[in-house]
Amino acid sequence: MLPYMIQYKNKFNNYRNEEGLISVDGIGIIKVKPDTATLTIGVITEDKNLKKAQTENALKINQIIKSLNDIDINEENIQTIDYAVRKNYDYIDGKQEFRNYEVKHILKITIKDINKAGKVYDIAVENGANIEGGIEFNISKPEKYYNKALDLAVKNAINKANNIANTLKTNIKKLPINIKETSFSQINSKYPTTYTAKTAQTAIQGGLIEIHSQVRAIFEMI
Repeated sequence: MLPYMIQYKNKFNNYRNEEGLISVDGIGIIKVKPDTATLTIGVITEDKNLKKAQTENALKINQIIKSLNDIDINEENIQTIDYAVRKNYDYIDGKQEFRNYEVKHILKITIKDINKAGKVYDIAVENGANIEGGIEFNISKPEKYYNKALDLAVKNAINKANNIANTLKTNIKKLPINIKETSFSQINSKYPTTYTAKTAQTAIQGGLIEIHSQVRAIFEMI
């Protein structure tokens, strides 16, 4: 999302002249509970025979996908993001010797019910997943929260400008002669996952996502 500028000026005011102006930065932060999660997980298989390594990998990936379909994770929410085949070598007495082929297949799984995140992870591992990239929580429609953060940033800038004016025992015009957004960021919740023996469903908490907006405003003193 690109920053944008809202600018107010008239022929009698030149906001580039710093005399009689107050410039402030306003910050707005919104904390939101996530409503979606993305799990990155996959399978690595190895064998001296490439065909065997590929076949074993395909069987495990297909089993993972089937098991996820069984708990209502649809095909459209399961995406291959990496597939690679490479040769592994050992170095013995300074010589390179072929060890085996390695086949890697990585899936990105979008979970629209974050309460299922732990269950999805456990089922994937139980059905053959042996490599992962963690789980990330997000919000599906950030625009309305972004607008709230921007609103808070503008109000924060106005409050700062009024406080400065009060300290200087002067007043400022109600509307800034120049205001623009200087930064916007979204800090998602991201957690690594580890393969350990479990007797109960893995508990994965989504935490809160922070949406930050910052504006710079210039006010004219009167």
